Amino acid sequence: MSVASETPICMAVVLCNECIEDKRSNNKSLIGLFNAITVQTIPAMHPKMVVMVSITNASQTLSMVLSIRSPSGEEATHVEAQFPANDPLAAYDIVFELNGVLISEAGTYHVDILCGGSYLGGRRFDVYLTDAMEA
Repeated sequence: MSVASETPICMAVVLCNECIEDKRSNNKSLIGLFNAITVQTIPAMHPKMVVMVSITNASQTLSMVLSIRSPSGEEATHVEAQFPANDPLAAYDIVFELNGVLISEAGTYHVDILCGGSYLGGRRFDVYLTDAMEA
C-alpha cells in the first residue's frame, strides 16, 4: 500500500476563543479553551470560536470539512477548506476561525472533522441557557 493512499489520522480537536500563531516558528498559543458555552437567550450568536485540528499521516492536499451540528442534528456551521500536506510523518495543526456560530438550542453540539468524505474525528461542547438575572 502506498503512503499516498493512507488515511490521515486525527490526533486532536480543540475548541478555544483565540489562536495566536508565531510567524517564525508556526507554534500556536490557544487561549480560552472550553467545553461549554453559556448563553442568556436562544437563539444566540456565538461571536468567535476557534477549532484547531491536529492531523498526521497526510501526504497530499486534503479536502477538509468542519461541521457543527446542534442537539437536534441541524447543521449550525459548515466550512470546507483545502489543506496542503506533503509529509506523512509530520503533525499538521489546522486552524478554523469561525465568526458568528448560530446557537439555536441548548444541549450538546457536535464538531465533526471530515476528509475526502470520511470522518476523521470530532468533539462535542455543551450549550447552557442561563437566567439573565444570574449573569
